Amino acid sequence: MKPLVKTVATTAVVLAGLAGCASRSSGGSSTSAAGAGSGGSSTSSSSSSPGQTSSTAPSSTGQTGSPNPSNPSNPSDPGTVKYVPLQGLSLAKDGVTLVTEVNWGGCNDQPTLVIKSQDASKVVVEEKSVSHYRVGMMCPDFSRNGEATVKLDAPLGSRQVIDGVKNVAISVS
Repeated sequence: MKPLVKTVATTAVVLAGLAGCASRSSGGSSTSAAGAGSGGSSTSSSSSSPGQTSSTAPSSTGQTGSPNPSNPSNPSDPGTVKYVPLQGLSLAKDGVTLVTEVNWGGCNDQPTLVIKSQDASKVVVEEKSVSHYRVGMMCPDFSRNGEATVKLDAPLGSRQVIDGVKNVAISVS
């Protein structure tokens, strides 16, 4: 009996969460429908529909929609920037491109490699991760793998590569 109660309670929580997401993405259309069925159809639908269509729907669609990775410089949703230590680094055949494997998903943009500084003796590199997660927003449940690359000003040669987050030398393969 107890497993059935847990299943029913979990289902209720999931359905309530989905209903909340649906009401946000619909722009208040459920309010207009409820007003129409309650007897005050002409007053309710004419007063709530124009106000919600013009002000609520565009702002909620822009803020609760999925992040747009093709426009990461969206000023209304800059995301949370975090620099993380590198897990491994390799040098491409051209001798000027550093490459690392990256994983991301959900509300995150694909991580990028950033050169903090470079001189004749060393190159300081960091991995930049941007998350668009906000409280109350559901993130897609997926994981992606890929590569992040960055070109150096000059061939790496004998220069040392430093992880900018941990401030330690990284071996380049």
